[in-house]
Amino acid sequence: MNANATEKVKILAKTTDPRAGEVTLSRHVKDVLKVFEALRETLKIEEDLSEAVRIAIFLHDLGKVLPAFQIKQLRNRNYEPWDVVYEIPHSLFSIFLLNVDRLKKRLEEKFKERAEDLFNFLISSIAYHHWREGYEAFLISNKRELVAVCQKLKGEWEEPLLRNLRQELQDFEDYYLDLVGTNNELVEAILNGRKLVKLVVPPYKFDYEPLRKQMKKEWILISGILQRCDHFASWCEMEGFDELGKIEQKVEVNVRENVKRRIGSNAWQFSKINDLTDKNVVLIAPTGYGKTEFAFLWSNSEKLLYTLPLRVAVNQIHGRAEGIFGKDKVGLLHSDADLFLLEKGDEMVDPMKVYELSRQLSYPVIVSTGDQFFPYALRPPGYEKIFATLSHSRLVIDEIQAYDPKACAIIVKLIEWVQKMGGNFLLMTATLPEFVEEELPKEFEKINIYEEKKQDFEKIIKHKVQIEEIENEDSNFDLREKDIDDILRQARKGKRVLVILNTIKLAKKVFERLKSKLRDQGDDCKIFLLHSEFTFGDRRRKEVEILKHFGNPKPKDEKEAKVLVTTQVVEASLDIDADCLFTEICPLDALIQRMGRVIRRYIYGNGRVLNKSDGKEYELHQEIRLYDGSEPNVFVWVFKEGYQSGGGAVYSKDQIEQTKRIIEEEIRRTEEISEFRKYEIINDYYRSLGNSKIYLNEFRRTIEILNAGFMSERKSEAFQIFREIYSIPVIPESSEKHFVREIEKYSQKDSLSYSDFKLKVLSQFVVNVDARKYITNKAISLRPAKDLVYEANIEAEKRSRIERWLEGIYLCSGEYDPEEGFTPRETREAHIVD
Repeated sequence: MNANATEKVKILAKTTDPRAGEVTLSRHVKDVLKVFEALRETLKIEEDLSEAVRIAIFLHDLGKVLPAFQIKQLRNRNYEPWDVVYEIPHSLFSIFLLNVDRLKKRLEEKFKERAEDLFNFLISSIAYHHWREGYEAFLISNKRELVAVCQKLKGEWEEPLLRNLRQELQDFEDYYLDLVGTNNELVEAILNGRKLVKLVVPPYKFDYEPLRKQMKKEWILISGILQRCDHFASWCEMEGFDELGKIEQKVEVNVRENVKRRIGSNAWQFSKINDLTDKNVVLIAPTGYGKTEFAFLWSNSEKLLYTLPLRVAVNQIHGRAEGIFGKDKVGLLHSDADLFLLEKGDEMVDPMKVYELSRQLSYPVIVSTGDQFFPYALRPPGYEKIFATLSHSRLVIDEIQAYDPKACAIIVKLIEWVQKMGGNFLLMTATLPEFVEEELPKEFEKINIYEEKKQDFEKIIKHKVQIEEIENEDSNFDLREKDIDDILRQARKGKRVLVILNTIKLAKKVFERLKSKLRDQGDDCKIFLLHSEFTFGDRRRKEVEILKHFGNPKPKDEKEAKVLVTTQVVEASLDIDADCLFTEICPLDALIQRMGRVIRRYIYGNGRVLNKSDGKEYELHQEIRLYDGSEPNVFVWVFKEGYQSGGGAVYSKDQIEQTKRIIEEEIRRTEEISEFRKYEIINDYYRSLGNSKIYLNEFRRTIEILNAGFMSERKSEAFQIFREIYSIPVIPESSEKHFVREIEKYSQKDSLSYSDFKLKVLSQFVVNVDARKYITNKAISLRPAKDLVYEANIEAEKRSRIERWLEGIYLCSGEYDPEEGFTPRETREAHIVD
């Protein structure tokens, strides 16, 4: 095919889609610029930096003019010149298509002595805005594909490709079009054997630190803002969303008044917050003391990123945030499946998974599990987008004590980056280890409610504790018949009984034994089960049901027998109010969190204790015992052999032994524990861990590695380092046929949307399960879920899209029950199949 020299050749930026219509390169560049102008206006970005970003936006996708990209990737069948052989990543090709002399001259006129730095920042931001695995081969070895493309560009491609670009982008003639040209200097360097890594310094990998020297804030902002705007514009285009200006939405309600309506105008939060809205803050306060409302006030109606350790907790805080900021102003991030799907880069899997994150980042309030943000302290590819967001955000870290030592070190490092980028942090916790506080940046205000109100907290006694040792053999962890009877005996008194086990396996076993005994005895006691291995849809249903029966506060006239069997997912999550707790031994900070779910209806404020069930207030002239009667309301089970179920896989032996020592000493002296004494013994616990080489060394070693400039090479590596026990998203084998029917049904829609597919289909089938089960147990089989699309009757184009959406999700041998969750089944030949 030979095109007439004057005939315009269309350059596409995206695959044509019924919802999006045709997205040409010109349209995409205009869209990204519109998104940026909306962001700039909201963030008040200085004009010099704004102009650098505009230039980066105009130039970033020039490489999409590459024939193979147009014809193979975007199915632009009429594209010319016709060539499907020579191919390199389009973002790399972009830097070969700019007029270096004109770009340098423009920068020198605008930025004077900063021009050289900004030139290097721009080139790097453009070249690597779509970093993916495999880039390194282009950087250090001059792959023959790169050399071949340079030869083609120097020869037969130069005229038609530049003509295509100038025609496509002619609307920019008065602005940036003169910057389009052949980068002859770079082409010649590659053809003469120079390595690309020496010419265009990559922003990732510690190996290249000497070339970078340092990552300046401007570099991060140019790259990060480019990525945010590009991804948000792409999401709008692909989803048919026509409001490009909503990349950075604003809070439009009076947050202070909404909080006041919830907690009252005399609440302690208002007296504390006045001088702290522009400062970094560490808040140490008891569970249930209103730290969340303090955080909402501290946000000062600016962008708020609120992080918590557990997914269940995120769901609850998300609902509370909606009540303060408005339902359309609060985003939610906690999908492990999406983290896996993001790993390979957006040219290897469906880009909607990357764009979806940008949509969530547009909300003025984002509630998230910590693992969605903290791993970016390791600076994996794409970290600039998160850092650019942090530069104008307020980051809340809730319950830092719930993370392991390595994760704590990574969080401390991210806090340091928040300050460097110009953001603020609020660290809220019931307990703060001294070794963590010592590593925090020094510029923060500290509020310790325990110390301020010590005399009051010494008088409040909510819990009486009894330790029970269970005889067992080796790794056989199960409750005695006596323990099952004790649980039901408490429930039959009209109490809400909370049972917390350390493993899902034991929780399900105890749940079954309780149900069996109730059936045998014809008892009408209600019993519930909650753990992490339910589908999102079933988990939400269960959470709603549990809050209905265990919500805080317990009504004063409630006499119904109820038992909730659960795992550590409940420690810092659902706002439940139980009368009695049976729990396995766990680390002391977690144990205190578990105890915090018992008689939660009593809250302290302004020197009084209020019972939310009946409205009664209690003066603190003397000690008050809030638990019912003389018998304990907290029972701690300790297995004689191994102490805890899970064999140390859930909690370290070091943590459990220190906890056992402290609580045995405490219980020997007195079974009752005041609120202030709990604070004291947790500090004792952290000091004892600080003397433990195993525990503290892991924290110190991680800090040292990060201070040395460590950078993670891949997103998946960063997330794995942060959260060693992370999940694998699976579809149970028992659900496969139903899943195939559902994707067939979904594919019949006129237009497909990843966001809609995730909500309507994935949320009903995907279960996040502990990865270690499938790494250590060779008899459990995993295979890619995308294989199922070939069992469904779906047209080719839609099948291809759904297949990409299923990348990183596995099929697992096992059964799924909506009431009990996922149970893996062992097979003869089993392994992870990719």
